Amino acid sequence: MKKWLFLLFLFISVISNAQIQSKNIHKKIFLVKNDTVKIDTVSITPFNFKVFSKETTEIDSTKYSIDFSKSLLVFNPTNTETFSEIIIQYMSYPKFLTKEYFVFDQKLIVPNSSNESQLYSLTTNQKKLPFKPFEGLNTAGSITRGLTVGNNQNGVANSTLDLQIAGKLSDKVTLKASIIDTNLPIQENGNTYKLNEFDRVFIELFSDNWSINAGDIYLNNSETSFLKFNKKVSGLAINAKINNENSEINLQTSGAIVEGKYKKVQFKGSEGNQGPYKLSDLNTNTYILILSGTDQIYVNGQLLKRGEENDYIIDYNTAELTFTTTFPVTANMRISAEFQYTDNVYTRFITYNNVAYKSDKLSLSGYFYNENDLKNQPLEQDLSNEQKQLLADAGNNPNLMVTPSAYLDTYSEDKILYKKNLVGISEIFEYSTNENDELYNVAFTYVGENLGSYVLKEVIALGKIYEYVGENSGNYNPVIQLTAPNKLQIAVFKASYNPTSKTTIKAETAFSENDENLFSTIDDSENNGFATKFSWDQIVFQKKWQLKSNLKFDFINDKFKSVERIQNIEFNRDWNIETIGGNQKLLSTVLNLSNQNNNSVNYQFENLEFGNSFKGNKHHLFGKLNHKNISIHFNSSLLNNEAILEKGTFSRYSINTKYTLLKSWYGFTINAENNKKTEISTNLTSNLSHKFNEYEAFIGIGDSTNVYSQFGVNLRTTDSIQNNQFSQVNKSKTYYLKSTLLNTNTSNLNAYINYRTVDNRNYKNEESLNSKIVFKQQLFNQFLNFSTVYQTLSGTLPQQDYTYIKTEPGQGFYTWIDYNNNEIKELNEFEIAQFPDQATYLRVILPTVNYIATHQNKFTQTLSINPQQWNSKTGFKKLFSHFFNQTYILIDSKQKKTDNTFNLNPFDVNNENLLGLNFNINNSFYFNKGEKNYSTTYNFIKSQNKNTTTIDNLENKIQIHKLQFEHKLGAFWQLNFDLGNSKNNSLSVNYSNRNYQLNNNSILSKLSYYYNNSSYFSLIYEIKNKENKIGDFETLKTQKIGFEANYSANPKNLIKTEINLFKNDFNGENNSPVAYQMLEGLQSGKNYTWSLLFYRKINSFLNLNLNYLGRKSETSKTIHTGTIQLKAIF
Repeated sequence: MKKWLFLLFLFISVISNAQIQSKNIHKKIFLVKNDTVKIDTVSITPFNFKVFSKETTEIDSTKYSIDFSKSLLVFNPTNTETFSEIIIQYMSYPKFLTKEYFVFDQKLIVPNSSNESQLYSLTTNQKKLPFKPFEGLNTAGSITRGLTVGNNQNGVANSTLDLQIAGKLSDKVTLKASIIDTNLPIQENGNTYKLNEFDRVFIELFSDNWSINAGDIYLNNSETSFLKFNKKVSGLAINAKINNENSEINLQTSGAIVEGKYKKVQFKGSEGNQGPYKLSDLNTNTYILILSGTDQIYVNGQLLKRGEENDYIIDYNTAELTFTTTFPVTANMRISAEFQYTDNVYTRFITYNNVAYKSDKLSLSGYFYNENDLKNQPLEQDLSNEQKQLLADAGNNPNLMVTPSAYLDTYSEDKILYKKNLVGISEIFEYSTNENDELYNVAFTYVGENLGSYVLKEVIALGKIYEYVGENSGNYNPVIQLTAPNKLQIAVFKASYNPTSKTTIKAETAFSENDENLFSTIDDSENNGFATKFSWDQIVFQKKWQLKSNLKFDFINDKFKSVERIQNIEFNRDWNIETIGGNQKLLSTVLNLSNQNNNSVNYQFENLEFGNSFKGNKHHLFGKLNHKNISIHFNSSLLNNEAILEKGTFSRYSINTKYTLLKSWYGFTINAENNKKTEISTNLTSNLSHKFNEYEAFIGIGDSTNVYSQFGVNLRTTDSIQNNQFSQVNKSKTYYLKSTLLNTNTSNLNAYINYRTVDNRNYKNEESLNSKIVFKQQLFNQFLNFSTVYQTLSGTLPQQDYTYIKTEPGQGFYTWIDYNNNEIKELNEFEIAQFPDQATYLRVILPTVNYIATHQNKFTQTLSINPQQWNSKTGFKKLFSHFFNQTYILIDSKQKKTDNTFNLNPFDVNNENLLGLNFNINNSFYFNKGEKNYSTTYNFIKSQNKNTTTIDNLENKIQIHKLQFEHKLGAFWQLNFDLGNSKNNSLSVNYSNRNYQLNNNSILSKLSYYYNNSSYFSLIYEIKNKENKIGDFETLKTQKIGFEANYSANPKNLIKTEINLFKNDFNGENNSPVAYQMLEGLQSGKNYTWSLLFYRKINSFLNLNLNYLGRKSETSKTIHTGTIQLKAIF
């Protein structure tokens, strides 16, 4: 963090020198009321003086005269052109030349006639302006530094920085900066996958011809074919442009630490399954962390759009992809995902430089890219000398980079450790909690079904425990896969020449060096690769119709390595390529016939070869035709290919026709593929051959940009090889409706329904239903507002495992309580911490490969009745205006999918197939809301949650009734009175000690005396009765007496204190989850809690906070926790 702040101040210091010459240059706007304009109060210089009209056109100097000594501009009386407003640019003299100097302050000098006996002080009472950081720039944000100490925890430092800076350092130089830094781990509800310090820095300095970007930036290149990339990095990038009379030169240089590594994942969609789909290695149970914003998702070669209202959403933390309701997923979809993921095995450095020359006819450019691991700076693996030698001997073969993972370690209750035992003559590892054993820290790697010697025995709070079951009887081995450091360098040279306006010739050549193991010189002969391409574009004729031709040749050496993919996302499928080997040669020619009416016809011929292992020819005809109300899009291709083992013929065609009328449209689509592959040795048709025919018809009415409805039907038959010939394997029917039925300022109604059936010949039939209805309405001038969203879809529910890791006090979310006193941290012994010093654990989600098919219903309803707008009325409306009601309903249920049945009732939350549920009803009814005049609020809350994991099914139900009364008694006193009744039921399948049914009743009274709006003290008395209706029938009676005081003498100071006495009469087992829930983290008997907060506004940008918390019970020592925090506001 310090290096970025140093870099920021260094930039400001360097660039600020440029302001010295420019700060005396002024540009002002004047309204012209007569022929004379007073420019300034002091003399101005004749240099760089210009006058512009309000249209920014410079006014001829013959139309005015200027007196620079008096700063007066006078328009010539003979001038016929008049101006209402002008802009004057001028340069003033330095202040030391125009400033008036006095021995005494003129404000203190009086006439001689005054009383001379009266004395005057020569000191001034004018207040000195306070210092403000980044004076002259627009700033927002704050920086906070704090320290927390206590007798129940170690000292913990915390810091946050959120700073936004924008503004001009001079007339030509602009600064933008965003710096965010915090040492708190990102978490949601206490769940996280990986703990990282949150550190985001972006600094930009730019002018018309150069820019400097530093911090978290993107490096990208889309101008070349062989060096396409988009990298998220942390570093520095400098861009500059040199303009000449007939040309320009652009330069870029950069250096940075790489944050992510490129990865591409391809898989088939599952029929009727919206997800989530796992994007990490599909055959392992490891997580990857995707860098936000780097994802690109393709379906059947088409790029999708991310977002809840678009095609898909993605969980970057767990690398899981989920498609939205309005993008139904079928088994016919080919899904491709490209993204960058964190790869912190080594510190990884990147440099990227380019220079480009451009003139009217000629463009030349050169690019150099270098990305390499720093082999002596490993991050996630600490390599021993033996492991380094292992990598040196492995060359590029990852199978030789496997090494035993066990190493000697010291005992700790927060680790899973193993001891060595002998089984026959084999030395094996066995889980141990005996601190007297010789203990080893062991990592286990999934090696495949029945290829290992260990299996997963159980999951505990600290992680996973593995057990030896015999050679080739398990799935895991106590080994780790070492990762070798690598290096990739690419140099690209590109040229483009336009001898005429109708001819363009382009060439590009690239060289790569890809060293896959920097520890080894073995296989280094495979490092260097080469690629080149040539293209010629020609306009043959250009009249009413235009004919263009393109000739292109690509050569890619089989050892050439690119940063990201070179070809289109479905290149292999388009060419029937199963495996790639040898040098690639691609010859392509295209003829394009088009006119200005957006009509075009294209023919393309391509010839592809991969060494001696593959050759193919493809004819491609595509285009679009428009005539009056009809439009036709067509796309067809024919491929003949031959590989070493098979040959094939792949034909495809697609026709999309649409006829548009004034208020309606209709059309049809035809898609077909026939891919026949034949084994050369046997002349038999390959089982990988496929064939389908797809037909779709649709009709729409209305305005597709406003109110409309479109209904469509899609029919598809799919064939595969059976008995050496094509035979139908399934037939699908899809019916869909897309509509916007209402679209006004006060109402909106959208509906989407997609119903699909699949008739399978060899296994059971399938049905899926996706629907989404959105209705929003405002009635009676916003007296009544409601919004309804209803969705149904099918997907999967991951059966999650999780563990707990220890973190600094106050930075966690959970606390551990050893309920069975066995000193082992078990999954059912973690509770949500009630006090900051106890919040020492975070819950970490573990990867899973187990998913359950589900049908999901989502229902959201908001309703508000607001008669407060009738406050100025009389009679019934006046009475009604004192009330306000707001209702919120959320239901998100996931039910186990059984056969092809759909339970469309979102309120059916108690059926036996329910696997996941988030149900919440919240209604608030107000009288005199916020007025403190008999103000009354009634809250009703009902919630039900159910979670399914591999270790337990936990269900929780809560129902709350709460009545709150607030009234001001005179000018100084205020009465608060609360009544509460709640029921809290918890049901656990595997942990019976977590089962309870609590009935709770509470009464709270509070009397406050207000000295002023910011100073008051309060007396509080509260009674709570809690009773468990099952199990051990625990009971609790709590009495609380409290005192609160808030004192603020002025806006700069605030003191707030709170003292509470709890008397808990608890009947039951103290060390149990039920007791922790009922006592809310306190102990049976008398408990004391107190707190003190002191706030001081030191100056206009600096605040000080002191916070002290304490508590004491009869059976525990006094706990003290204090925090000091300094916050600077920019």
